[in-house]
Amino acid sequence: MKVYDAHHIRNIALLGHAGSGKTTLAETMLFESGEISRRGTVEERTTVSDYHDIEHERGTSVYGSVMFAEWRDYKINIIDTPGYDDFIGEVASALRVVDTGIMVLNAQNGVEVGTEIIWKYTEKFHTPIIFAVNKLDVDQSKFNLTV
Repeated sequence: MKVYDAHHIRNIALLGHAGSGKTTLAETMLFESGEISRRGTVEERTTVSDYHDIEHERGTSVYGSVMFAEWRDYKINIIDTPGYDDFIGEVASALRVVDTGIMVLNAQNGVEVGTEIIWKYTEKFHTPIIFAVNKLDVDQSKFNLTV
């Protein structure tokens, strides 16, 4: 196993309302970095981060899942967090340990209730946030209303 010095490790959390595409983004990050050879899907129950039976039954993340990818000599620890506010404790736990968060917004729905709740936690923990607008390829997407 490769050893990384602390300056070459980044810890990020994927944040956002349920169904915004956090788990799919995690799969893409792992695939593009070469950590996995095939992207899993939530529908097929083949994602790296959703591996508990309850997550397969519900078709959504229930627990925060830690994965990592190597990119340009950096180790990027990725925490895929659940989007339903029932599991906000998982989000709060992730925000305590990450360097930054990626707030994934669904371009069809814009800022949703879960997004607003999570935003308050990012302010509480002073977590820097990057916004990623997802699902722009879907009919009825509203980029201008989302941002």
